[in-house]
Amino acid sequence: MLDDDRVIYFVYRSPYQGLLGKHVRRLPDATVLDWFRRACEESGDDPAAWLETELGVDVYGLHTAFDGRPAPPKSMRELRKLLKKQLYVEGKVIVDERSVRALTDDDEVPLAYFFLDQSLVDEWPNRLAYPVHEQWPLPEESTRPSDTEPVTTVVASQLGDVDWDTQGVSVRLPGVRVPELAAWLRRSDVHGDWPYEVVLLRAAIGPDDDLAAALDRVNRWGAWHDQVLDVDGMAGDQAEAHRIVLEVMARVEGRDEIPGPLGSRFPAKGRVLVGEHLAQASLHLHDEYGHQQLFLYDDVWAANHTDLAKSLRRWFVKSWDPLK
Repeated sequence: MLDDDRVIYFVYRSPYQGLLGKHVRRLPDATVLDWFRRACEESGDDPAAWLETELGVDVYGLHTAFDGRPAPPKSMRELRKLLKKQLYVEGKVIVDERSVRALTDDDEVPLAYFFLDQSLVDEWPNRLAYPVHEQWPLPEESTRPSDTEPVTTVVASQLGDVDWDTQGVSVRLPGVRVPELAAWLRRSDVHGDWPYEVVLLRAAIGPDDDLAAALDRVNRWGAWHDQVLDVDGMAGDQAEAHRIVLEVMARVEGRDEIPGPLGSRFPAKGRVLVGEHLAQASLHLHDEYGHQQLFLYDDVWAANHTDLAKSLRRWFVKSWDPLK
């Protein structure tokens, strides 16, 4: 087991990477500089292969930093010069005393990766708790009551030709917590600031007010306008909206493979989990381009997981750089 006092975190933000759209690995180095020094010494003549073994993933363009066996940098200033000279990125690279953060793309999707000192993660948990969280699902436990008014926050990643400042959406639903959310949505009119994901979720709720069943229907959704959810006719009467959902469901009933925004979807590869104060889903969209992440959490869950809640929203609706 790694000693938490002597690790750094590597985070690769990529839709190709599993249920959370990211890959996280802890590395046994005291600082980010130490890891880059070790990489220069150990990566040899095939840095791409060494990096894939070391990091557990093929990171787009990172191997160029180590081409030609560069001398290990002695300071973050020297590391900054090395990366400026050698590292291939489509966006930008930020190097400070405790991190390296890079923005790039592979001509298909935006990508970002981060090397973070443990001390930085400890200092900024409200920005970095979610980025360094390693696996789906998020923890559900909520033993401490909330001292705020009831509110549910919905956060979702999104597809499309977007930059990293608009890759997700979030909306707050005041006056309701997750246990009552399905019934509340079914009784509510659609608000103008609701993203299509919430419009669809409202329509997917049946008379039984079963949130898990509604999310399962969202997981099997097969109607799209290119890369955008088709929610035509669902902004009005909820009963009529639900009828439309059932009609779409009937078209794909019994099928393992259904239409998606980028080709074929396989709902069996998706995940839905509904807890008392947190509902979460990872919706399979395409074998290559991964999953859409969807989280619904209320003030009780946020009170018990303050840093996760804050960093989760920042990750999806703020800058590509969680430290910006």
